[in-house]
Parts: sequence; C-alpha cells; structure tokens
Amino acid sequence: MSNDDIKRIIEEATKETLRESFTEAGQKYIKAAEVLEQRGDFSGAEKLYQQAAATFSKAAEKYRTSKSFKNAALNMTSAGDILSDMGQSVQAIAAYSQAADDLFAAAGEHLMWGEDAETKKGATLAIAGSMIYIMIGKDTDGFHRAKTFAAENASKMMFPAVVRLSQIPQMLESAIQSVDVNAFASAENAVVTELKAALASSGAQEFSKYVDKGLDMVREILRGKLKVPKISMQLDLPVDMTFVEQFPLRVIIQNVGDGAATKLRIEWHIDEGLDHMSGDKAKTISSLPPGESTTFEINVKSSQELMGVKEYSILVRGSYMDELNTEYSLQAGPGTLVLKDFKMSEKIVRDLDVTEARVEILGSTIDESPLDKNPIHRIVGGLSKSLQQVRTDVDEKDLDTAKARLGVINQMVDAMDAILGDEVMMEGLAKTRNYEKKVYAMSVLEPIRENIISAITEQERKMESEASSSRTESPLEAEKKRKVVNTLTELKAKTSEIIRDLDMIYSQMPSAATTDMPDEAARRTRLRSALDSARTKAVHVESNLGNIANDETFAVEPTLDVPTKAELTLVVLRSLRNSITQMMDEKKAELE
Repeated sequence: MSNDDIKRIIEEATKETLRESFTEAGQKYIKAAEVLEQRGDFSGAEKLYQQAAATFSKAAEKYRTSKSFKNAALNMTSAGDILSDMGQSVQAIAAYSQAADDLFAAAGEHLMWGEDAETKKGATLAIAGSMIYIMIGKDTDGFHRAKTFAAENASKMMFPAVVRLSQIPQMLESAIQSVDVNAFASAENAVVTELKAALASSGAQEFSKYVDKGLDMVREILRGKLKVPKISMQLDLPVDMTFVEQFPLRVIIQNVGDGAATKLRIEWHIDEGLDHMSGDKAKTISSLPPGESTTFEINVKSSQELMGVKEYSILVRGSYMDELNTEYSLQAGPGTLVLKDFKMSEKIVRDLDVTEARVEILGSTIDESPLDKNPIHRIVGGLSKSLQQVRTDVDEKDLDTAKARLGVINQMVDAMDAILGDEVMMEGLAKTRNYEKKVYAMSVLEPIRENIISAITEQERKMESEASSSRTESPLEAEKKRKVVNTLTELKAKTSEIIRDLDMIYSQMPSAATTDMPDEAARRTRLRSALDSARTKAVHVESNLGNIANDETFAVEPTLDVPTKAELTLVVLRSLRNSITQMMDEKKAELE
C-alpha cells in the first residue's frame, strides 16, 4: 500500500468522523495504523491508534445518547482493546468499565419488554458485563453488579434458562471463595454451554472473547489460592562411552511445587546416529504429587562403530497440568552426549601410572641435588596427593576434572625436571653453597682463636708475676697453684670445644665427589686434610693440657720452688699459644 493510499484512508476516516460515522472512522484509522506499523513507522501508527480509540469512544457516546447501549458497549470494548495494546492500562480499564456499564444498561432496556426472549437477551448481556468486570480485575464489582441485577429483576427472570444464566456469577464467586476446582469446572461448563450460546443467539457474539478472558481471570485467581505444581527435569547422561556399547539415558523428574501435577507426558528426542534399544521413548504419568520424583530411562547404542569422537544432542520434552487443567510445557536439555572410539578413563589411568613413576624418580633426583630438599619434598608430596585425587575423579566419572588436574601435575613435573637437569645452574648453586660454608667456618674459627689466645695471654701474665717472686710456698701460694690448675682445666675444656667445632665444620664441608671440577675437588681434599691436621693438633694440645694440670709440679706441698715451676708453666703456655695461633692461621688461609 502506497503513501497515497494511506493518506486516502485517513481522509476517509476524517470524513466519516465529520459525518459522525465514528465506528467506520475508527476502523479506517486502525487499518492505516497497521500499515504504518508494518513499515516500521511506530510513532505515526501510535498516533493513528490513539485517534481510533478516541473515535470509538465518540461513537459509543453517540450510541449511548440514542439508548443503543449494546453498540455503545461494542465501541467501548474496541477502544479498550486499542488502549490495552498500547500499554495504557488505566485508560483501557476505564474503557472496559464503561463497556460493562453499557451492557448492564442494554440489559435493562431488554427487560422492559417483559418477554421471555428479551429477558434472556437482557440477562445474557448483564452476565457478559459482569464477566468484563472480572476480566479487568474488578471481580468484586462484577459479582456485586450481577447480584444486584438479579435481585432487582427477580420477578422477570423466572424462565429456567434465564435462571441458569443468572447463577453463573454466583457459581464463579463460590468456586473462588471455597477454592473448589470442581465448582469452577461446573461454572466454566455453564459459561461455555449456556452463556456463550446465549450471546450468539442474541447477536452479541462479539462479547464472547471478553467472557473467555473473564474465565481466564477467575482461573488465575483460583491458581493464586491453589497449590500449584512445578516440574523440574534434569538429564543424567553417561560419560566415557564408546561406539560399541549400549548405555542408558536418564531424566530425573521432580515435582518441586506445592500441588499435584496431572497428565504428565514425557518424550525423548535423540539425534540420528543413535539407535533406541529398549525402554519407552514416550510415557504418561497420571499424577506426580508434590515433593516426589521419578526417573525415566531408555537404552541406546550408536548406529555405527565410528572412529574418533562424535557428539549427539539429547532432548526431553513434555507437558503437565494443574488442577484447573492449565497446561504447562517443560523441557530438559538439549544435553550433549559424547561417544569415542576409546575409553577416556582407561587413557587417564595409563597416563596417571606414568606420571606417578615420574614423581617417584623426581624424589630420587632431589636427594642427589644441592638444592634445599625439605621444601621440594613437600612439593612432591603435594603432587602425590593430587595424583590420588585424580584417581578419585576417575572413579566418580569426573573425567574432565581428572584430565585437567593430571595436565597441571605433568606441567609441574616438567618444570622441576628442567630445574634439576640444569647442570650450569646446579654447579653455580654448589659454588655458592661452598662459599657460604667457608664464610660460616671463618665466622666460627676467628672468635675461637681470639678467645683462646686471650685466655693464654692472661695466664702468661699471671705466671710472669709468679716467677718474679722467690717466696716459699705458703697457703697463698697453694691457692695460686689451684688457680693455675683450674685455668689449665678451663683451657682443656675450650680446646675440647675447638675439636667439636672442627668436627662440625668438617661434617658440613662438601666432599670432593659432589663436584665434577678437578680444581674444586683438589681444593676440597686439601681443606679436609688441613681440618684433619688441625683436629689432631688440637687433640694433642688437649692431652698436654691435661697432663700439665695433673703434673705433680702443681701439687700443693709445704714448700715450693715457685719461680722454677712458674717458668715451666710459661714455657708450656707460650708453646700452646704459638701452636694454636699457627694452626688457626693455617685453617683461615685455607678457607680464604
């Protein structure tokens, strides 16, 4: 339709309006609006729809003035339909309310004749008006208007067919109040067989669709008061299946609502390439109470023994009803079924066995490396636990998780293998460790050397002081001897500590076998030999100190040649100091 045609229709509608042929004008506005809407001109269409609604309202007003209330109601329902489609709910409800009032007015006009046929028409229009009230959510007003109409015209509404019509609103109201599904079914049957038939015979079949909408509203009101069922379905598809196996497909059906689901129908839809082997592809369950569940299962098999991997779509569709016979549809899926020419679980287990062997070898390699072993062994322990979890994943058919977890473990093993196999890095690490041990040995030896020399020097001063005197031994001299013996004993104890420190340094020194560098191996050998020599000398010193302390020279006697024995002690102390100094300097030079 061209723009000129649309323009012509609008001009004709305007002329009809001027001639007060509002109904025809409204219909032409609708026709033009529909064309604009199809073209995508929604703004222009909306304006025309608005004009159409206004025109129908004017037509209704004109018919109302002439007491042609049924035609007024028809025009008001047309205006209500347009406003409702445009989303103008308040204006639409007002239009429908006026249409219902017009129908009650039309009913009153028919009852004025006093004839049975006219009375039936009047009652039919009044009940239709009541159903329009119910349709727009004014059910209380609708039931009240119907009761008032029946009471005011009770003397005229004696015909049995009219009585049955007048009882329909009461039946619907009673069904709502008692939440009685059977009562609603009886009222619904009366609406269909009595009211809609009466509308047709009265030439008012245009109102039938509003009667149906009124019934739908009553159904919704009841549904809000009834316990409604709600069916959920979940596919349970097998994993790790091959093309040569027969396997089950399951759907778990559960009523998670508050009411019973009736006439539950379920049907499987499977891709081509899968053969249905056993079990019902379609099934009907008469009733599933709330909180209960059931399982629907069939067995299938691949039509061909293929190679590689192929995916199949699995779908379950169905429907069920509530107590008001409202039908609900439901669907589970589509789910994806994967078939292969091999068992994924078997492949993962094989790969798992290989990885476990790699982790075990990795533990042995760590023991031979110069790295700190405890942290790395903790990491390996974590890998072992993760491998155990992979087996659990396989047992629980969570193959994707098992495969991903195993992949991460293998990546970590690869990384650790690369680190432990880096010879350059390991040699550098060994050198660093040796240097750190030498620094530690120096830090231990130097304080020991200074403490021993300081102690011996102190004793030399005391002995020099003793040697300068030539007194006979007195209680004071005897006490000095005892102090010398105590000092020698202390020196012997410190020498024992030196021996223990040398033993500790020796145990921390790396052996020549831990390096492939000849120079480094030779140096380590010399260092170990020097430490052995130092220890031997220290042991010798310790033995001499013990012998001196136990010598009869320091025995307390009545008289004592102090200078002679003091000189002897000085000689021993100086010899000891020189030996220890020389030994310590040699070890220090070797460590440097």
